[in-house]
Amino acid sequence: CMHCGCRSRELGLPGIPSVCESVQIARDILLAEAAGCHYHVCHVSTKESVRLVREAKANGIKVTCEVCPHHLLSDEDDIPHNHGFWKMNPPLRAAEDRRALIAGLLEGTIDIIATDHAPHAMTEKDLPMQEAAFGIVGSETAFSQLYTHFVKPGIMSLEFLLDKMSTNVAKIFDLPYGSLAVGQPADLVVIDLDKVASIEPESFLSKGRNTPYAGQEVYGWPILTISQGRIAYQDATFFA
Repeated sequence: CMHCGCRSRELGLPGIPSVCESVQIARDILLAEAAGCHYHVCHVSTKESVRLVREAKANGIKVTCEVCPHHLLSDEDDIPHNHGFWKMNPPLRAAEDRRALIAGLLEGTIDIIATDHAPHAMTEKDLPMQEAAFGIVGSETAFSQLYTHFVKPGIMSLEFLLDKMSTNVAKIFDLPYGSLAVGQPADLVVIDLDKVASIEPESFLSKGRNTPYAGQEVYGWPILTISQGRIAYQDATFFA
């Protein structure tokens, strides 16, 4: 129910080996090459997966991939105890895997960042890992966490982060979004980059509150959402 490594052995929990992911990706890359189709890999979490995607792209195979915010932010050593809030699929891997994911993102091997937002009732998550459901929420906190931990320290630019979370997504899947160009759908979010907020699940606007990052202080908080040219959300208030 977590990465097969030192931490899983310390906690006495069954582990999910990295090879379970990479062997599937290796197989699917070969199938994509044979079929001549586009293969998009969801939620890469291991250094081996990054290497496989990098090599496939270098060989002209049409492969794209994504990484989740939590795999960029945390690794197995950040799991403090056996609790369901830290159970996700793929699991948090080793520190070397997290470093490889960050490098893969910065170099362009990893194309986009996707939350894998997975809301669950507390009865499904407030449990030991063995009994809890897989998944954590991320849609309300992803940008703020990534901005705080990667843009503010200068690891990546704001434009780079926005490309990975929006523009590149639209390009890969041929969607009419991800741009402020004239004629594009007026769907956008306004973020106060100087606003400091604390991640408090009780104040989440969705019903999904299963996050392991409660209490974390972040910069860059959404203050306005425009959907189809109309204000849908402003300062914690929704508009029909």
